[in-house]
Amino acid sequence: MTRYEHSIGVYLLLKKFAASLEEQVAGLLHDTPHTAFSHVADFVFENEHHEYHEQFHESIIQNSEIKQILEKYNISMSVAHPERYHLLERDIPELCADRIDYALRDFYAWKKDKEAVAAKLAGLTVHKGEFVFEDIYTAESFARDYLELDKRIWADPRETAMYELLAQAIRHALDKKILSHADFFTNDKTVLTLLKTKGDAFIQKKLSFLTPSFRIETATKQHYHLYIKTKTRYIDPKIITQGKLRRLSKISSRYEKLLYSHLEKRQKGWYIYVYPN
Repeated sequence: MTRYEHSIGVYLLLKKFAASLEEQVAGLLHDTPHTAFSHVADFVFENEHHEYHEQFHESIIQNSEIKQILEKYNISMSVAHPERYHLLERDIPELCADRIDYALRDFYAWKKDKEAVAAKLAGLTVHKGEFVFEDIYTAESFARDYLELDKRIWADPRETAMYELLAQAIRHALDKKILSHADFFTNDKTVLTLLKTKGDAFIQKKLSFLTPSFRIETATKQHYHLYIKTKTRYIDPKIITQGKLRRLSKISSRYEKLLYSHLEKRQKGWYIYVYPN
């Protein structure tokens, strides 16, 4: 999945559920300020909420051709603040278009099951300005798969370790003026080329880990290479039954236990050894 595809998907999802044109545009633009290597920036600048890029949203739009396009079609600069649109963005554990789209895309990449994706999407509705599910079965299917994706992909220890090692190289490069802050707002290829061609021994060592054969092993607090911890993603969606909204965890004790276990494990983080091959 590319960030472009995701942005189009969020826009189409908002359109499908009759969001305002302004909110649809906000959805299309919501990831505009991402830096090179995307959420690696949250490790470089140690942003635990994984929203480092958001502070640059308005300035990037203001200083690009997007501003002129918005003015041409009389669309407010409010679209540079996705947090103002509650179908587009909501805090964890709520559903929102951003969260729904990337979850369904990653679920399909994992399972290659179009029917399951369609079923999850069909179970959604909008009630009083927020995404909810119409039945417990679809809600639990979506929520359980979401936790599994967090375990397998978004908060996977191996992937998180690679993010941290690359972040260490980038932080060092910024400190040594090998990279500028402006470079970080270019693209992956530009930043990686600068790291490889101008990087010192410290940077080269960190980059040597970033190979397909990179592996990790469990370590202890007393002896380890890295301690890693990343943002925990989870949802506890609402379900509409007889005109009333109830949280999935309040209806399904099975999901409540699964969610509690997931959060408990993720909050501990991991002590690991890392090896380039």
